[in-house]
Amino acid sequence: MKTFIVFMVWVNVICALIVSPEMKIKSISTTSLQVETFDYSAEKKINLYLATCIPGLAQVLAQELNDLGADEVETSGNSAVMFSGPDELGLKALLHVRTAHKLMQLLAASEELVNSRNDIHNFIEQYIDVKNLLGNGAGGLLTISVSIVLNQKNKIPTDINHSHYTALTIKNALCDIVRDLRGDRPSVDIDNADVPLVGVLRGTDQGGAEISLYRCLHPPGSLHRRGYRSNSAIHRAAMKESMAAGLLLHSGWKEACDESKKTKEKITLVDPMVGSGSLILEAAMIAADVAPGLMRIKCRLPGHQIPPALRWKSDRNLIDYWKALLNEATEKTKAGMNWIETSGQVKIIANDIHDGAIDICAESLRHAGFFRMVELRSLSCENLEISEKCHVVTNPPWGVRLTTDMEDSWESLRIFLRSCKAGTEAWILSGNKAATKHLGLKRSQSLVLKTAQQDLRWINYIIRDKANFETDKRETYEHNKREPRGMELFVAKKDNTMPTPQSERHKSRYKYQSSRQKIQRDEPKKSRKTDILPLT
Repeated sequence: MKTFIVFMVWVNVICALIVSPEMKIKSISTTSLQVETFDYSAEKKINLYLATCIPGLAQVLAQELNDLGADEVETSGNSAVMFSGPDELGLKALLHVRTAHKLMQLLAASEELVNSRNDIHNFIEQYIDVKNLLGNGAGGLLTISVSIVLNQKNKIPTDINHSHYTALTIKNALCDIVRDLRGDRPSVDIDNADVPLVGVLRGTDQGGAEISLYRCLHPPGSLHRRGYRSNSAIHRAAMKESMAAGLLLHSGWKEACDESKKTKEKITLVDPMVGSGSLILEAAMIAADVAPGLMRIKCRLPGHQIPPALRWKSDRNLIDYWKALLNEATEKTKAGMNWIETSGQVKIIANDIHDGAIDICAESLRHAGFFRMVELRSLSCENLEISEKCHVVTNPPWGVRLTTDMEDSWESLRIFLRSCKAGTEAWILSGNKAATKHLGLKRSQSLVLKTAQQDLRWINYIIRDKANFETDKRETYEHNKREPRGMELFVAKKDNTMPTPQSERHKSRYKYQSSRQKIQRDEPKKSRKTDILPLT
């Protein structure tokens, strides 16, 4: 019941944060509002939107937007989605979409290429309705911020291919127009601007650049943050929350939860190497049907209680609509938490051999309100025993931010997976092809991603009948220490993106050739691949 009381408080807190004296909005009862019953007299204007995400998750993001009722949904490359809809759809996406990093409304796009700062100034004068953009509807001005995204930078003219100076050009153009209109200028707020602007320049083969100007529906920064980590230390290999949510959605976790509600069948999700808990926390949010926008408000991330989209001049009562959305989302959260705590159909297990990682995960779970929903264990992965068929998701160390104990980690993971019940579905994130080969499992499918300049794979394995698997895990582990099973660790290359062997056994048997960044065997016979080191 304690969890229910926490979420019951959300409605009152949220409404108190939204309805402020400065907004001059008459207070209304949120319990009487239903999103579907709004009937505005003004005709709904259709806007064009752009949402961005981790490269590789565009299809997942597009599906989220389709589920919300967006029109003309179309991926743009592998890290962005374009769609259309009224203001209400933008607010709904801001509250519910899990995988987006930015959610922006298109203001204008150039019909001609720009080659200089003067061209950008003219673009602002010609295409942007500055009076409606920056006016607050009460005789004052809204605050602004400007950021720039440069695509195909090498093809953008040198006069405008610097993000800082190009942002200043757009800001100065807006200030010049406002000064001509009313004699003053808008203030800049880089942390919580009323109108966070994003200019996108794309270089072309013709020598100029295409330019588009957007305004973010949310405060400056990224929507990947939920707020439940704000008071806790961040694990050095922590996964972004939006990425974790996208991977879980792709793995079918949401469908598994929805199916469990219908069939009453029990489901179990396990992360055997939980780290700071991104996958576990997002899995709990999905299972409990907690909207990410609601979590940001609960955790009091600045600017999300009254997002910029509600501060713009509008002929529509969007504040009432936003309150109704929050009320509806809170009711869904209460129902989801009640289902998890009373039905016993969902079990979420987080395990890590490192106590420090478990402590970080536990603190975030408490902050999010999910501590009682998740079973925490601190075991070696090979000793983790799950008695039922489960949904395994994990991000083991694969050699970039975490390089120590990599061999033992993957061996432990191999033993754990082979101990799982037949029918278990495992999803493993890895940027090391050699390490995944050590699992000795045939992949069912994989999703290609890119983050922090690393090419990753979200790999799916279906655990079959384990009649031929080794039954004595300890004996198997010791055997593999004596006899190689083909696992290979990449040796450090020039860009330092791959790990070097960590054990003294390797250091004594192999020597570095620093001039070529390769490792060769002391024996006359060389390895077949000079950049790969077989374990012995």
